[in-house]
Amino acid sequence: MLSRRRALVLLASVVPGVAIGCRSGSDGTDDGPPTSGTTATSDTGTTFDPEAVAESRTRFPRTPIAGDMTDSSVVLAFHVADDSAVTLRVWTAEALVVDQAIEPSGDGFHKVFLRDLDAGTTYHYALFSGEEPAYTDRSLIGQVRTAAAPGEEPVVRLALLACIGQGTILPDFYQPAEAAFPTEAPFEWELFRSVAEVEVDGLVHLGDQAYLDFVWSDEGGTEEAYLNAWGFYHGGGYRDLYPRAGLYASRDDHESTNNGDFDPWDISSEDAAKLANAHAAWFKTMPIDATEVGPIWRSFRWGDTVELVLLDCRYELEEDHQMSEEQLLFLLDRLENSPCRFICVATPKPFADIFEWTGIGEDNAERWATYPADRDRVTELLDRLEARHVVFVCGDIHMNYLGRTSITGDAVSQTRTEVCVTSGNINPSYLSMPADQFDYVSAEPSFPVLTFDPAAGTVHVAFYLADGSVGFEKTLDDV
Repeated sequence: MLSRRRALVLLASVVPGVAIGCRSGSDGTDDGPPTSGTTATSDTGTTFDPEAVAESRTRFPRTPIAGDMTDSSVVLAFHVADDSAVTLRVWTAEALVVDQAIEPSGDGFHKVFLRDLDAGTTYHYALFSGEEPAYTDRSLIGQVRTAAAPGEEPVVRLALLACIGQGTILPDFYQPAEAAFPTEAPFEWELFRSVAEVEVDGLVHLGDQAYLDFVWSDEGGTEEAYLNAWGFYHGGGYRDLYPRAGLYASRDDHESTNNGDFDPWDISSEDAAKLANAHAAWFKTMPIDATEVGPIWRSFRWGDTVELVLLDCRYELEEDHQMSEEQLLFLLDRLENSPCRFICVATPKPFADIFEWTGIGEDNAERWATYPADRDRVTELLDRLEARHVVFVCGDIHMNYLGRTSITGDAVSQTRTEVCVTSGNINPSYLSMPADQFDYVSAEPSFPVLTFDPAAGTVHVAFYLADGSVGFEKTLDDV
């Protein structure tokens, strides 16, 4: 039986926050993710087969991206290369949910907010050009699942991404046309092709989704240049992965430039303008539930199973603090008051105390451990609460690992598990990571999947490799 609750659509293109409607209801049931070619039926009885419409990589070279999923909402971000009028369609296995005209935005970038959706439901989406029923072409078809409703305790699978690359020390830097080695085609990554069929409920990107340093240095750091550069990533290997599940995006330094390229505590007016442009482009291209640049730390609950806490460990730095007092209080509040069985703290930089062993913590912008006042407030709370249900996940340092947050000690804060991921770039320091602290260390491009199982009281971690195999897996039962 179909739920006829009407979904609300908010469009943010030229004029943010303009409310527009849709003409059909949503499916309140879900039998697992249907194939993208499933036909859908509207209120008028019309059916359509999206797979019958040819995809156009000319009009839609970048993947549409869904993200910031709650139990009733999803954000869509997409780009129309010729800035032509298109139609957004969103559907389930049973019904057409959204059938909405999208007018030109001026630069082809759009952000749409889908509200009043059903919890725990898989939705499919795509952009179509031309007129129904004879659409001329379409974008990639994507799927996204809304979070479970409060009070429910499903098994939840979240995958981790960070530091995209080809498995080399040198990142995949975007090179503008006037550079010595211009980028002539979008980047492609074997890892994302091989894991695209791994079923997950959501993707968690911990930062360095793109390496845009040369936009900063060679193209003046303009917003237009940043937006263009994102196409070499979202028009390439991310097309293999982002249509498969919704995205929770954080960011690190290379979405603007390497943090060593400017002093965050004494930034020039020129560099401040570049940074503002990089942030504006990130907000425009990411499916984050906001229309204006601002704080990006936020949290999401999947029923009562897991609360995902996304932190910003880069752009609220102070000389003696990892983040603003407001953000730190937010983290402490979620640790103490979350109703969920598990808490997953997504901190782009490692929380684990590792810098003494690797020599990679000399830059005080790169580790929690070099901000002891902030870290101590977190560890003291974890110990007071005996919060064994907390798992940390991180990126930034170009390696994979699974291990304790401290090499010694029996306190809860010293024995929590942290999972680090690199999606491609390699830091040779991984060879010095101590076996006494880490069960697994690797520099192969990896796709870690965390399975939160409230009934079993466990978190299973599996590191998928570029050949599709599982390089390492472990079930955490001390959570």
